[in-house]
Formats: sequence, C-alpha cells, structure tokens
Amino acid sequence: MTATPRSRRLRTLAAALVTTAALSLTACQTGTADATGVVDSTQPPAPGTESAEKQSPATGTDSDTSGASSDSGDSGSSVNSGSSGKEATQVADRKAAKKTTSCTAKGTKVTVTDAPRPINHLLIKTTNTSDTTCHLYYAPYLRFDQAQSAVPFIEESKPQAVVTLEPGESGYAGVLTSTPDGSHPYDATSLTLYYAARSGQGSTGAPSHPALPFDSVRIDSSNAVTYWQTSAADALMW
Repeated sequence: MTATPRSRRLRTLAAALVTTAALSLTACQTGTADATGVVDSTQPPAPGTESAEKQSPATGTDSDTSGASSDSGDSGSSVNSGSSGKEATQVADRKAAKKTTSCTAKGTKVTVTDAPRPINHLLIKTTNTSDTTCHLYYAPYLRFDQAQSAVPFIEESKPQAVVTLEPGESGYAGVLTSTPDGSHPYDATSLTLYYAARSGQGSTGAPSHPALPFDSVRIDSSNAVTYWQTSAADALMW
C-alpha cells in the first residue's frame, strides 16, 4: 500500500509528540527545565524544611542558657538583699540596746589636782567607771566647806555639745580659786561635787567628796568653775 502525503504528515506529527513527552518526563526526574525544555542539572535544589529544622535546636539552647543565667542573677540579688537587710537589723538592735544615762557619783571616780598653769587653778577630772555611757551636763556644782551657794559657772566656757563619756573615758573642769582682786578670802579644807541634772534644774544622784590636793586651798569671791570639757587643756583656758 502506497502512503499518501497526508499519512506521512500524521506519522511525523505523532513521532514528534512522543519525543516531546519523553523529554518532559526526563526533565521532571533529573533537574530543572528551562523555557526550551532543556534540563540544567547544575542548579542547586531549593532549601528544604530539614535544613531549617536542624538549625532550630541551637537557637533553643541559647535561649535556655540566657534564661538560666537570668534566674541565677535574680537569685544572687535576693540573697545579697537578704544579707544586707539582716545586717541593718542587727546594727539597729545594737544601737537600741546601747543605753545612756547621766553621770553620777555612783558610776564615776573624781580626782582634784593642782594645775601648774595658770596659777590659782584646780583641775577636776571625772572618769566613767561604769559599763554604761554617761553624759556630763552643764558644769559641776561645787561647794567648798559649808558655803551657802554653789561656785558660779564661767559662761564663756560652755561647749557646743554635751560631754559624753564612754566607759573608761574622762571629762574635765577647771576651777579658778582666787585672784589678787578677789575679796573675802578663806582657806577651804573640803570640797563637795554634785552632777547637774539634764534639765538644768538642780543636781542628780548623791554627791561626791573628792580630796583636795593640799590640806587647804585659798578661796575668795572670784572663785568660778568651767563647764565640763573633753580635755584638760580646754578646762584650763579660763
């Protein structure tokens, strides 16, 4: 049977369609085809889900580590804060437990010495012999022999603050006994000392009877005593 031109065209077209289908199937299996249907196997594959999943655990580990560090810091701060609060409470308790009182004859030792300078002066020294801090208010009330009134205070000697004696510490007062211009002189043989009350009204506690440095001391109308001072030098400035 002789093929006609029409039959040959149909067979040619069918063969072309089979070839195109075969090329398309090959492209799908081996790589990426371009617009012409030719496969380029050099193109890398698109990123897959597996790569992203492999990276996730590292990020999660960093996050957990950061969280652990933060928690540790907060815990340390809490411990430090608690320690500071406890120490502050202990300091406050110690301050509250520390008692103070007015100095009295019962908790002090009083001595009287002759001051080489200036002349006609005595130095009174009182030492806190108790285990409690005490305050020396104003000036000592002094009476020589059986005087009717206490020795006047030297107002210019008033300190800026009350003298406070810790256990074992001492306070001082200077006594001017006489001057060339004084009147009504007499020789005193005894001395009585009273501690001033905090209110400034009268004395507190029992009196002290310190011994004089000599058998007698010349006293006249110029007799005066300083306020309590923290040092002997300050007490003998007047």
